[in-house]
Amino acid sequence: MLSKKIVDGCEFVVFDLEWNQPIPGKNYDFDCSTLTGEIIEIGACRYVYENGDLLCKGTFSADIVPAVYTRLHYHVRKVTRKKNSDLKKGQPFADAYKGFREFCGEDPILVGWGNSDPAILKMNLKFFGMDSKLGMQFLDLQPIFSFFAGQKGKQRSVEAAVDFYNIEKKEIFHSATADAQYTGEVFEEIFRHNKPSEVISAISSSSIDPDLKNEFSLVGSEAKDAEGALKMVEGFTGVCPLCGKMLTEKIGKFRIRKSQYALYSCSEHGELFSRSRIKKNKAGMYYASAVLRFATQTDYYLVASKKEEFDKYGAAGAPVIQQEEKQEESDSL
Repeated sequence: MLSKKIVDGCEFVVFDLEWNQPIPGKNYDFDCSTLTGEIIEIGACRYVYENGDLLCKGTFSADIVPAVYTRLHYHVRKVTRKKNSDLKKGQPFADAYKGFREFCGEDPILVGWGNSDPAILKMNLKFFGMDSKLGMQFLDLQPIFSFFAGQKGKQRSVEAAVDFYNIEKKEIFHSATADAQYTGEVFEEIFRHNKPSEVISAISSSSIDPDLKNEFSLVGSEAKDAEGALKMVEGFTGVCPLCGKMLTEKIGKFRIRKSQYALYSCSEHGELFSRSRIKKNKAGMYYASAVLRFATQTDYYLVASKKEEFDKYGAAGAPVIQQEEKQEESDSL
């Protein structure tokens, strides 16, 4: 998706959330699927980009008193080391969020580790009757770290990234405040250990608009063969799902074994990754399951590595032994 240009003075807010979950077996007077996690802590650090460096300009921390999930789920209690009594300390979510937005300033890029926090934040805002539009770009730092650490395609925890850069562990992990600070320090190290222009390029090509749907899928109609199945989803993967314009090929369609890949560009909304997987039903008919999403660093790596494999080995793909060596990497994508 088209991203904000990174120039001197650009601000980033690295943030992390902790949330509680419904107790299994307990009856609630609402559908728990509308609130799969109630936020109980917000932590954040604000950075300004200046001349190739990230400069920390402040921190934010807020404990939140939950309104509906007032007892800790056992998994949350284990991970966060919080007690039920801790949930009585803090402020209402609305007040905490107001303070967080004031801390963010006018037009920062939100940065998190993984892509779940924006969705949880928007879910809480909607559940409590607040404006769920964030109005900010979001960057998942996890694949950016993996890319520059030479671990492309692999998912790593914040703690693993902290260890990679030998960052001092001053606080216990799985506190929103501590994890935001650690994530911010990893972000700083990425800039320190790499060319700023390359980091900026990766950021610009990977930040997304969390207020827009970013991934779209379609299961095509049945066909007698694999080629026919792929034709059933051609129209879906060839146009921008937001504006309906025809997409321009950046990396043209190519097929390895049962999957077809491509990278497209929309002049208005940016670049999109496409993957269509050929499947077979019980009746012996073929069909394709297609995914079209706005590309991030993970997708760029995936389509580039698959294209390299295709160019070297053709549609049959790499030999089985090499496929097994790459299985862990592929599974993470």
